[in-house]
Amino acid sequence: MIKLINIELYKVIKKPRTYIGFLAIFLIVGAMQLAMYFEGEELISIAIQNLENDFRLEGKIINANLLTYILLNSIIIHIPILICLVTGDAIAGEAASGTLRLILQKPFKRSQIYIAKALTGFLYAISLMVFLALMTYGLGMLLFGSGDLIVLRRGVTVIGSDDISWRFFYAFCSGTLSMIVVASLSMMISSFVNNAIGPIVGTIAILIGLNIIFTLGAPIFKDILPYVFTSHFIKWQYFFDFDIDKSALIQSVIIQTSYILVFNIIGLWNFNRKDILT
Repeated sequence: MIKLINIELYKVIKKPRTYIGFLAIFLIVGAMQLAMYFEGEELISIAIQNLENDFRLEGKIINANLLTYILLNSIIIHIPILICLVTGDAIAGEAASGTLRLILQKPFKRSQIYIAKALTGFLYAISLMVFLALMTYGLGMLLFGSGDLIVLRRGVTVIGSDDISWRFFYAFCSGTLSMIVVASLSMMISSFVNNAIGPIVGTIAILIGLNIIFTLGAPIFKDILPYVFTSHFIKWQYFFDFDIDKSALIQSVIIQTSYILVFNIIGLWNFNRKDILT
């Protein structure tokens, strides 16, 4: 199994599309942080002008904690697209190029090959989130330093700088779990088709479709909304509440883990019966 994982990792490293995600994160995060560095005071003053009428704000409002929170809100929506570029190609891309037939002639079980590909996809998703954390929080510390975080969610919450690091750690862990769900979905779709574009477009279409349906029709689907995996992509925000809803977070972990298992079981089942001769 380790040999298979190493082979899959080598394939991922050799593909140019692997680095599109890292480059995109580097450019987007770098551009946003530079914009905040030079014009952040104006942008923030517009966003919090209502608060300034009711509260006296002192200290350094623009800091690494605020920038990381803002970037997490804006970028985590786009990370799934970057993940699909790699995981969607894992099986379907090789089926289209003909290399999958050669791989399955090796003395490995199909289940081992699928699991190795899935674990490699998970590692890629984790690496993207780690790079995002380094770019947002690490670079933010160098440019802006630390400070208190103002969170405008369910009212106004001010979190002290000495009480923030662990919140970001668990927030990134929660976001990483969500991205592994995306990787699992993309891998599952990849096992059904022989065209690398299909899993990428299909996964993105599902994510966008579910977001639109359950955003516009939230009152109608309120009973099933907690069980739809896309509704858990923003649960990392719960770590920035004054009173953290632990039961909701535990439920979110269970639901997302269940989706990971279901997607991979379906993908593994289909991969084991996949016809590679036609």
